Formats: sequence, C-alpha cells, structure tokens
Amino acid sequence: MKKNFGFTDYLIQKEKEQRKFFQNYLKYAKEIKKVAQKELGKVRVIVFGSVLKKEEVPQDIDILVISPKFNDYKKRRELLCKMWRKFGDFSPFEFHLITPEDYKEWYKNFIKEKIEV
Repeated sequence: MKKNFGFTDYLIQKEKEQRKFFQNYLKYAKEIKKVAQKELGKVRVIVFGSVLKKEEVPQDIDILVISPKFNDYKKRRELLCKMWRKFGDFSPFEFHLITPEDYKEWYKNFIKEKIEV
C-alpha cells in the first residue's frame, strides 16, 4: 500500500534538503558562480547575511551575484530560473542579482560580513 505524502512529510523532506545547503553553503556558492559565469561571463559572487553570523540561526543563504549584464531584466529572470531548476524547491538561497553600480551605491554600505567566492 502506498503511503500518502502529507504536510508533515513535506516539512521533514524540506528540512533534510535545506540542512545540506546550510552545511555546505560555500560549496554551493561556488556552483552558483559557475552557473552564472556560464550564462553571463565575468561575475562576482558574495555570500552574506545570517549564514555567516555564528550567534544566529540562519533562515536563508543570501547570495549576491554581480554582473553588468543585469541591466537587462531578462538576464536576471533567466539566471533565477536556472538557479531554481538546479537547486530545487527546497533551496534556502535568497538571490540578489545586481549590477556593479547597485553594489557600490547600496549593498556595499550595509554588508558587514561577507565571503567572496
């Protein structure tokens, strides 16, 4: 007899999947950079946010992908779709797809802890 997949099963599966991302976030950040480079050429990828703060329990993994090609909104949308397909529905990544100007004018001012891959 086949067991029904209920909401509790969904939450258990989600937690298992997310744990692997949180435990290996730098490995996945490097994979994200490879995908972005393949699509856009030269990019910068920066991990920031609660995942780097040891005293906090992270809820997501903030990833900045910086490319001048993001002036074209279609490029942002295309890369987001590729990332969702690659990392799945349970991925805890919060993608911030920005231009170098966005980084200099906004993000650089408030990101205190970061790791560039």
